[in-house]
Amino acid sequence: MKLDRRNFIFGSAAAAALAGRADGKIGLHPLKPGEKRQIGMIGCGIQMRSALIPQFAGDSELTKHLRDTVKIAAVCDCDGTRAKAAAEIVNRLYGDSGCRVVLDFLEIIKDPSIDAVCIATPDHWHAYMCVEAMKHGKDVYCEKPLTFSPEEAKQVIAAQKKYGRVFQTGSMQRSWAKVSEFRAACMIVRNGGIGELKYVDANYGIGGKKLGGPSHPLRFFDDPRNAAAESDGYAELGEWGWNRWLGPAKWRPYSNLLAPKGVNKFYPMFWRFDDDIGTGYCGDWGAHHLDIAQWGMDMDKSGPYKIIRSDEPYSTDLYHGGRRQYGMKMLFKGKSGDIELYHGPFGVWGTVFYGTDGIVAVNRGKVAVWKGTGLVKPDLEIRKQIETCEFMKDKIVAASVGKDYGTDSMVKKDDRLGRAVQTLIEKFNLAGAPVQLYKSTNQVANFCECIETRKPTVSTAEIGARGAILCQLCNLSYIYDTGFDWDGPNMTFANGTGDPDWLKRPCYRDNWKIVV
Repeated sequence: MKLDRRNFIFGSAAAAALAGRADGKIGLHPLKPGEKRQIGMIGCGIQMRSALIPQFAGDSELTKHLRDTVKIAAVCDCDGTRAKAAAEIVNRLYGDSGCRVVLDFLEIIKDPSIDAVCIATPDHWHAYMCVEAMKHGKDVYCEKPLTFSPEEAKQVIAAQKKYGRVFQTGSMQRSWAKVSEFRAACMIVRNGGIGELKYVDANYGIGGKKLGGPSHPLRFFDDPRNAAAESDGYAELGEWGWNRWLGPAKWRPYSNLLAPKGVNKFYPMFWRFDDDIGTGYCGDWGAHHLDIAQWGMDMDKSGPYKIIRSDEPYSTDLYHGGRRQYGMKMLFKGKSGDIELYHGPFGVWGTVFYGTDGIVAVNRGKVAVWKGTGLVKPDLEIRKQIETCEFMKDKIVAASVGKDYGTDSMVKKDDRLGRAVQTLIEKFNLAGAPVQLYKSTNQVANFCECIETRKPTVSTAEIGARGAILCQLCNLSYIYDTGFDWDGPNMTFANGTGDPDWLKRPCYRDNWKIVV
């Protein structure tokens, strides 16, 4: 296998020149008989190797048809060991040795033979790579959270509109396999099945634990006394590789915890909680459950108008920097009055909707719906009862709270979830309901199909960007320990509250500034 080092050294000046390029809207080139769309995969961590590559390569019941239309042509990671490991997976799935190994993502973006890219890097790289890929005629699939800051969210939306590319955010719960518990839940809410929506819970993060809701104050090592041991492996990655891994983020010493060397079989969490690299559980799991809240509230093109500071205790865990870990609220404008969204810690339910006459609770492989409850204002006791479905048992329309399916909702264990969802479809007449939500059974398949049809995906750049902003508003409230007013449509502070500098990265190192 050849390790391609063309453009291996791509300095700041070249990066700046690349950032200034604007090709305008570029159409797809027609395929010759037997030709397939060429996909470039950027960022070869465990999410890429275990989830995205198999799906794009058609090694899934829901994506096997993609073998006829797309092919992974190249994989890229600044860690050559990871890139080679990813290429080996691709070649094994295809039964050949044609996958190219690339160290510099700029080479993938500049390559005219690549039709689309899949981006699965740490959060701080997403927006730059998305914008540059679209400028160079690539359709884009990017993992959640789509952006690192609200300013970047606006830039990605602007780039998609300017260059006319097909875009998919990897918020896969909108395309949750054949049993669409999330779609059914949101359709019940959107069609007034529980009356008028008044409260929403989005649950993620663990209060009082090392990993909480918001990101953490910048830190280089788990324990400074072990810095030497935690830096082991820098020589293997190399100065160029570490510099490229950091990209626009501030420079800091190499940490094997921050960027675990080689091929790891776990999800690295350290970088996800670094203020300058990731967005904490707010961006990690919040991107999923806030996205479903956004879908159910019909807020894909808007947002909250007010952020309310948490009144939960400050964390005493040194890793949290004194930040509260949950309890902030967002206010959205409903049909007749406010909708209050509350961020709670992890529980049975990821997203819970409370209407004037019912409740809808949903998570992966789980759903429960109450009807005829009247308006329930959630508190700690009610939330506890809802977790076990002990609340108003006589009002439950259907419930499935067991582990009916595997983590991807495709590995069937029993049919409780399927029966519950079918009951909801029938009881609420979802098949004939006025509001019909986008139906997609797989996020990757939906993206690849839209590459050819040029139709919008189930989770477009704007949907993904606005979902990322919800995550970031949570973080801003915890980091600065405050509330503020928000202009949802324009994605900025309102009424003289907040600091505009909070909405953007403080600096972009080495000319990695985003230019739409």
